[in-house]
Amino acid sequence: MTTKQQRKAVFNQLQDMFEEAVAEGPEAIQSHLRDVAFSLGAQAAIITEPDQMPQAINDLVTHFGRGISTVIEEVTGKESKLDVAVYAVSSSQL
Repeated sequence: MTTKQQRKAVFNQLQDMFEEAVAEGPEAIQSHLRDVAFSLGAQAAIITEPDQMPQAINDLVTHFGRGISTVIEEVTGKESKLDVAVYAVSSSQL
């Protein structure tokens, strides 16, 4: 299986999970989205150096915005643009 095919399979699996959550109602949808966001954050943290984290988060949020814009355009037929940016990320070690 190629990388492109793997990404498509993951997308399809996420879509199936989303549709299952939709059938269960708003709380399940929110839970699903939080779980996906947590997973993406964890994966980004594994591969990103701490000083690169703001850019990694900015990239993820930019693609999140592109997903929103794409669906809005498909649903409404109107082109939309959602600009997002991360200006600061702070962390502390306890």
